[in-house]
Amino acid sequence: MNAVLVRARSILTLFKSAIAGTEKDFTSGSVNRATFLLSVPSMLELAMESLFVMVDLLFVSSLGERAITIVGIVNSVIIIFHSVAMGLSIAATAIISRRIGEKKPRTAGLAAMQAIYLGVTISVLFSIISITFNRSILQLAGASPELVQEGDLFSRIMFGCILLVVMRVLLNGIFRGAGNAAMAMRTLLLSNAVNAVLCAVFIFGLGPVPAFGLVGAAIATSIANIVGVGYQCWYFVKVEKLITIGKQQLMLVPGIIQRLCKLAASGTVQYLIPSSSRFLMIIIVAQLGESVLAGYIVANRIIMFTVLPAWGIANAAGVLTGQNLGAGQPERAEQSVWKTGVFNMCFLGSIALFLLVSGESIVHLFTREQVVAQNAALYLRYMSIAYFFFGYTMVISRSLNAAGAVNVVTLMYVLMFYVTQLPLAWFLGIHADRGAQGIFIAILVSEMVLAAACLIVFRSGKWKKVKI
Repeated sequence: MNAVLVRARSILTLFKSAIAGTEKDFTSGSVNRATFLLSVPSMLELAMESLFVMVDLLFVSSLGERAITIVGIVNSVIIIFHSVAMGLSIAATAIISRRIGEKKPRTAGLAAMQAIYLGVTISVLFSIISITFNRSILQLAGASPELVQEGDLFSRIMFGCILLVVMRVLLNGIFRGAGNAAMAMRTLLLSNAVNAVLCAVFIFGLGPVPAFGLVGAAIATSIANIVGVGYQCWYFVKVEKLITIGKQQLMLVPGIIQRLCKLAASGTVQYLIPSSSRFLMIIIVAQLGESVLAGYIVANRIIMFTVLPAWGIANAAGVLTGQNLGAGQPERAEQSVWKTGVFNMCFLGSIALFLLVSGESIVHLFTREQVVAQNAALYLRYMSIAYFFFGYTMVISRSLNAAGAVNVVTLMYVLMFYVTQLPLAWFLGIHADRGAQGIFIAILVSEMVLAAACLIVFRSGKWKKVKI
């Protein structure tokens, strides 16, 4: 009994340390301990990210099928722009984690500032373009004239927040590269709390605040992102110690920008592939009717909610890979990946079993439309099988990115989405007239293809020799 209590206290102490983010150097000591310290805040961070998405869905679903469809279309477009943020985040995390592993905080600070300059410039340009052509974008996604009219103001507000989305993702990537996963977690916790409260206020109205409906969801999300990015900027300037920021770090350095651009371009293309694929998938699914499309969107939100914490575990593996390669310990980096992969597979396996048993009940929390619920539940059943492949796929892809082998991951995504998923979805769902079931089968098959490719590439070991 005493041994159990001692073990429980030890785990609790380790959990508190992970939440506080007191340890940031993971190039020595127990790999299991390092994995735990990085995984816990990363999981909680992305759990907050997924909760952010689910809160929006819960509120928006009360406004009806049309609102769900509008939000799904707009978010599928924002995800495309989000790819640029993820590309920069991959580059920043990879370079900064290497410099931290090499004990070079000034060089890490220099890289961080160049990444921020790039992020601001690109996101402002994207915001201007998307706001200007927002109605055309909605039409291209298959929205009816009525949906375009209804989603006009909502889409303009959301597209105007692209700068905030890019900065939030990029700054969290910088913090993760420094080993400060706890900071990224706190940012999402703060943003999520603000979003949950303001969604209720602005969508339904409260006191002197009128009910804005769907537009209220956009207003709440905008304010929540402003608060989150403001907190990140304050922490980055006033508190962060491992990344040194002085006058020298504020200078523009073409050499570092070029290196960041090279990695970020590959990373952006890497994320553009799945995000653009989701956009194209919406166009394919839309051919089967609004009820099928709404069901697909609802199920995707639920999947995002359950999968995002697992990406947090994968992010931990990426940081461990980058720091240990920087410290000249490739075997420790590989060991970290395999151990983290087992942990992630067990986590996602439990989620898959839960969805298989309770998926239909969960769907009914978000929609009262029977046809929509049936399609969403069907998709969840197929994707719950894919969860058993996600565990290693997520961890290996993040670790390869952190090692600088971004192009390799990008090519594997091309294989998954453009060679396998989209053509097979069109063939089975539309051409062979298998409907929604055919599309969902295609998505499952593509996940299996990616898992096999990840394992083959990682076992080859070539990623250990990449220099950045």
